[in-house]
Amino acid sequence: MNINYQNRIGTVGIFIGDESNRNNGYGAETLKLLLDYGFNYLNLNNIMLTVKSFNERAIKCYEKVGFKEFGRRRESYFLNGRYYDDIHMDILAS
Repeated sequence: MNINYQNRIGTVGIFIGDESNRNNGYGAETLKLLLDYGFNYLNLNNIMLTVKSFNERAIKCYEKVGFKEFGRRRESYFLNGRYYDDIHMDILAS
């Protein structure tokens, strides 16, 4: 989503809602397929995502695939009486 062909950038996001489908490698496999499509078919150079700081499982998955944190928006999400950061991560075609 949010593809800018001139600058060769885009944004990706996934959500695995059913608990029974988590921790089975589906997220990493889905991201690998999306990245392959983005880099090899759409010819993107940079793909980014945003994740909430409390979602440690997702962060580990993104890092496993090769995403790196490049910034944070601090205390930008309020949930159950507490603030959390938005973590911005990206991956390059190289």
